[in-house]
Amino acid sequence: QIEETRQNIDKISENVEEAKKLYSIILSAPIPEQKTKDELEQLTAEIKKMANSVRNKLKSMERNIEQDEARSSADLRIRKSQV
Repeated sequence: QIEETRQNIDKISENVEEAKKLYSIILSAPIPEQKTKDELEQLTAEIKKMANSVRNKLKSMERNIEQDEARSSADLRIRKSQV
């Protein structure tokens, strides 16, 4: 679950870099192409969707850790440090 979340965060980062490039193209063009605007809109929607998914997974992991907080094992401390 943690590895999947990290992969999603990396994908969001890649998408943000791509969005920066598209913004730059749009701002530098005298008349931006509609195709570029559509790509940017689609990319932005994907970023929002993935960010919401990551946020929900992190909240879920945090709740699980809080439930397990009664035990103070090394496993719990490791999980806390990973989140």
